[in-house]
Amino acid sequence: MTLHLARTRRLQALKSKTSDRILVKPAAHHSQVRLPDEGTVANYLIDALGHGCTAEQLENETGWSKSTVIVNLYKVAKKSGVGIRRREDSMHLVLPEGSGHIYPRPKVVANGSTVRSMAAEVVITPNPN
Repeated sequence: MTLHLARTRRLQALKSKTSDRILVKPAAHHSQVRLPDEGTVANYLIDALGHGCTAEQLENETGWSKSTVIVNLYKVAKKSGVGIRRREDSMHLVLPEGSGHIYPRPKVVANGSTVRSMAAEVVITPNPN
């Protein structure tokens, strides 16, 4: 591999790292969504995604390191069947088509200064089939 090719691939990787994209794909069908029980940490993380949050906000609220926040978000999202979309600096909840009845849920995370309204933040993706 030439130095030029390696440099080009590194620059492409850096662009995709900061671009808006789906980080975790949601389940294929809304029947596969299994939201965690109320009062659990997993429920808190899903609700935070539903309202739109940044890793730094969750880091401050939970006391975890940034890497621990990200790892737990990924685990909870995959286990629950929901997805995560990064837009600019914040992460948002992505639901499969047909699961719009799940949200909006009552706001149970953070105070109004760190969490935005979730009405425009939850995305429902069409079924790929």
